[in-house]
Amino acid sequence: MNTRNELRAYIQQLLADKGDREPLGEADSLVLSGRLDSVDILHIVMFLEGTYGIDFADQEFDQEDFDSIASILTLINHRAPAAGTPQA
Repeated sequence: MNTRNELRAYIQQLLADKGDREPLGEADSLVLSGRLDSVDILHIVMFLEGTYGIDFADQEFDQEDFDSIASILTLINHRAPAAGTPQA
């Protein structure tokens, strides 16, 4: 499974767990629209750290980085360690 599909599946599961089964476009707002909350973002951060080796401990946090699948993919491409980084 590629990065895009893996990320989409993870976010769709988070939404489904909240009872949200609405369609999800790549640029659809997740946070600013209220579909996901701060606890969900924490889950996404842990997923990104565990799956892609991204360390958020010393990096600035911007909720807009988590507002859509497209913005999270950009974050993965910019922050994941170069060696072994899955391509989106």
